[in-house]
Amino acid sequence: MERERTGLFISDDEFSVYVYKKLKSKGMKVYPISFTPCSFVKPRIFQLGDIGDILGYLKKEGIKKLVFVGKVPAEAILGKVHPSSDIFFKGEEPLCGENILKNLADFLKKEDIDVMSLTDVLYDELAEEKLYTDIPLQISEKRDIETGVRFIRNIMKYRAGQSVVVKRGMIVAVEGIEGTDEMIRRAGRYCSDFVVVKMAGRYKDERFDMPVIGPHTIEVLSEAGGSAIAVESGRTIILNSSKIVSLCNKNRITLIGIKGE
Repeated sequence: MERERTGLFISDDEFSVYVYKKLKSKGMKVYPISFTPCSFVKPRIFQLGDIGDILGYLKKEGIKKLVFVGKVPAEAILGKVHPSSDIFFKGEEPLCGENILKNLADFLKKEDIDVMSLTDVLYDELAEEKLYTDIPLQISEKRDIETGVRFIRNIMKYRAGQSVVVKRGMIVAVEGIEGTDEMIRRAGRYCSDFVVVKMAGRYKDERFDMPVIGPHTIEVLSEAGGSAIAVESGRTIILNSSKIVSLCNKNRITLIGIKGE
């Protein structure tokens, strides 16, 4: 029996490496595709907006399912795109990587190519509502998490960042186009012992860009001086959870899964 052919949209990051290896370990025949080069595998690279080339490749290879784990880089969104890019940028939704991929997925659906939900593909990696580490939350950290949750709920409709840094009730940094790790580094230039809150929110399409933390996130948080990270249960993906918990305990960082909306 021929192995299932699955297209995997990737970028050069920890999450893409993890999912690529996981799908391969399940015996799937994986076809990596991307808008940018990657160091861990050689993907088929497309120019953002070249819908004809993308569709032609998928049909030629007989790919009926796609998994999106990569990000659309900022320079691809804001820079020069292919002349046939209308399908990517249509509609009145805010311009962001998620909406670009959603438009692409809607188009591919009409061509009988389905985009799989990340929560289905990575069910075992979804955060639970619990305290993961040996280090309990301080009262001040609990209050800061509550502040962060309220803030994210208010901004998610604008497709702004999935993460926020809070200390003593003050919003220190909000994730922008640079991503979570750079937001944490930026916050660390102003303070230490801060809290990171990471959520998907009600508007998040589970096929694209779900909140993710991996060992590298914890390493960055430790270097920046953060003391706790709270992630939305059921909608945040935790990569290599045993390694993450070990890193958190070693660096005195609290990791907790919290209830979302």
